[in-house]
Amino acid sequence: MTDADRLQKRVAVLRQSLERDPEDAMAWYALGRAEADTGDADAAQRAYRRALEVRPDYTAAFRELARSLVESDELDGAIEVLRRGLAVAEETGDLQTGREMQVFLRRAERRLAKGERGSA
Repeated sequence: MTDADRLQKRVAVLRQSLERDPEDAMAWYALGRAEADTGDADAAQRAYRRALEVRPDYTAAFRELARSLVESDELDGAIEVLRRGLAVAEETGDLQTGREMQVFLRRAERRLAKGERGSA
């Protein structure tokens, strides 16, 4: 079995799990990670957004959604997500994820200031 086959199997298993329990934020997050690993940024972003709908204080989902948006050159969207995520990290006391998002935010703002991209 190839790596691509393993990734597709992981995606399928997660989707089956979510059919049984669509309110499982951690499974949505895991699906986002799996979709990102397959290279499907749109599917990853949808999964991260769903994780945040289910659990609005899921700071790791904010971080990964923003990372995916940056990788897709959607800097405006990434900056917005990072700012919201930073506020949530502060409210919840998730200092580590907050620090990571702070670094991503500075990088995204720097790229945007250089005119690398704005929004897709």
